[in-house]
Amino acid sequence: MAHELIADRYAQAAFEAAKEAGELDRTLQQLARIGTLLADHAELRELFFNPDVDPPDKLGILERLLTGGWSDLVRSIVTVVVNRGRAEALPEVIRAFAAKVDEDRGRLQVTIRSARPLSSPLVSRLRTLLEQRERKEIVLRAKVEPDLIGGVQILLDHRMADSSVSRQLEELREQLHTVKVV
Repeated sequence: MAHELIADRYAQAAFEAAKEAGELDRTLQQLARIGTLLADHAELRELFFNPDVDPPDKLGILERLLTGGWSDLVRSIVTVVVNRGRAEALPEVIRAFAAKVDEDRGRLQVTIRSARPLSSPLVSRLRTLLEQRERKEIVLRAKVEPDLIGGVQILLDHRMADSSVSRQLEELREQLHTVKVV
């Protein structure tokens, strides 16, 4: 929870600066690239989150990896976060920034999990239904998770609708545990 509050403050400041500069899309793209680097490379992540590594060294590593691929604004955002000893919060800052951009643009990120791949017409229909219900542009990501057995889970922001077979089986198991046999 503390990381989320800290990340939200940094993200809000970054959002306001990027919006004022007219650089929301560019800033989001560059921050997302940094987030992807940290997510995809365990060694980089370990080094970047290590409190024994000095902030200038962390920033130097990013500078070399990005080779001019970040604006002064993004460099400033990352520098403030790292120099204040909050490097481990950077991925959450990036997620919170992206959420603020989505909110500003009237978009909602939705993940649909299913046991098997969903057909394109079904995905399109779900997108249309969700756009009508939420009154926002839906950015849909479909994910296959065989553990669900069947049905779907729909994650909208911080809400979830779960009609998966695995959840139904779990509910049945809980009910059976509470039944007293005479």
